[in-house]
Amino acid sequence: MQGARLDNIDLQIIRLLARDSRTPYRSIAADVGITQGAAKERINKMLSNGVIQRFVVLINPIIFGYEKLCVLIVKNITKTTKEQDLFKKLSLLGDLVAYSEELEGSYIFRLYVKDITQYKIETVTDLLKPATVEAFFADFSPPPTMKIHSSDLEIMKCLLSDARKSVDNIAKETSLSPRTVARRLEKMRGNYVSQFTISRNLTSMRLTGYMEFDVLIHVELARHQSVLEKIYRELDEYLIFIPAWYQREVIVAVFFCANISTTKLILRRLESYNGVNKVESFIRTNITINQNWLKREIDKRITTNQNYLSSSAVATTED
Repeated sequence: MQGARLDNIDLQIIRLLARDSRTPYRSIAADVGITQGAAKERINKMLSNGVIQRFVVLINPIIFGYEKLCVLIVKNITKTTKEQDLFKKLSLLGDLVAYSEELEGSYIFRLYVKDITQYKIETVTDLLKPATVEAFFADFSPPPTMKIHSSDLEIMKCLLSDARKSVDNIAKETSLSPRTVARRLEKMRGNYVSQFTISRNLTSMRLTGYMEFDVLIHVELARHQSVLEKIYRELDEYLIFIPAWYQREVIVAVFFCANISTTKLILRRLESYNGVNKVESFIRTNITINQNWLKREIDKRITTNQNYLSSSAVATTED
């Protein structure tokens, strides 16, 4: 991240890409007040110095049968604990989608869960001892109304390597027409099936001048929408990204700012909102996004669809 010091225009670009990493260069340029060439140059520079790590597609987990988001806050992990052993224990609860190391050595693990029991929670908590574990769960929003086609699955799979991949390149890799790709992408986005963001690194104050922090905002269900609207209205200049899938009992928001004093002001503002029961903040030092579960689920669904089509064809022939 040598030479990664950011200015306000860089931060605006990061915010735009975090909320939609497929935003065209011309739209980014218009929003931040620079030329299209300058916008592309700035994005390429942030890619080369590691501030932007990659473009990421997020797929609504509910379409693959997941019911809840599980967030585990784990403290005092023994330094001799092997990463793979830790992941194996966590897999008893669900599929790990992201984990981050926070200031002061705590970790936040995010898992998608298909079914959960108190027994599983207690088992994982015991297995992680002497570490201490705080767990909470959030229901996903209702499932999208659109039917997921095989072409949608192929597009999802293609985007795993680069969510900003052009429509023409997606079309070539999936053997679909560019028109079909563009139409299905827009439909998936509009129906909250897909969301596009970036994996980024704003963790070094010395190099970037800013720090990124996660905030878990526990809200009354009836007040959820009003709290969300207030965040966008009053704190948008500090807000990077709010994932779309699990905004009910909890709002998971990612903010950035230049100092601890501003962080405290943001947290106090959130705590003052009517309907907010609890606010927890974590200053991350690094984050890892895992999409192995998504590739597995996409491949599984594609295979199921192919088998269904094959069996249908055989049945038709026999008739």
